[in-house]
Amino acid sequence: MPRTACGALGWLALGGLLDAATAAGAPAALRPQAAESLSLELVLPAQVPAGAPVTITLRGRNGTQRPLDLYLRGRTTTFDVVVAEPGGEVVWRRLEGEIIPTIVQLRTLAPGEQFELEAAWDQRTREGSLLEPGEYTARGLLLVEGEPLETPLASFRILAP
Repeated sequence: MPRTACGALGWLALGGLLDAATAAGAPAALRPQAAESLSLELVLPAQVPAGAPVTITLRGRNGTQRPLDLYLRGRTTTFDVVVAEPGGEVVWRRLEGEIIPTIVQLRTLAPGEQFELEAAWDQRTREGSLLEPGEYTARGLLLVEGEPLETPLASFRILAP
């Protein structure tokens, strides 16, 4: 199960956040961070015309006063987007069927620094058909070492032609 960005982020950040075992010479272990360490949100239009491309942005921000080290998966930062019907049935997943390299890259965010990752979606379902007009939700997943970090749900509406 993915963790939320406001959940246990200890394994993402180093910058002075090592536990007592480190002081005793043991390997560094990370402890959970406060909720404001890394905030994630998914940005997309509230309404989109049927069949029009949808720009989806995953935005992350270091909410601390210290650098934050992120261990991100893939050659380029990898993120997933999951679109679901109101009942929760997944109709599209950006990375469905994709193979993600086990490469991990270190990215240090300065205090207050923000990053954005963008994708375009053609409103096609997993099966390749155009999605029907109606209400949907989307969530983003930032792929990091360990379990992905999840954005809060974002609601949107596909308008009838």
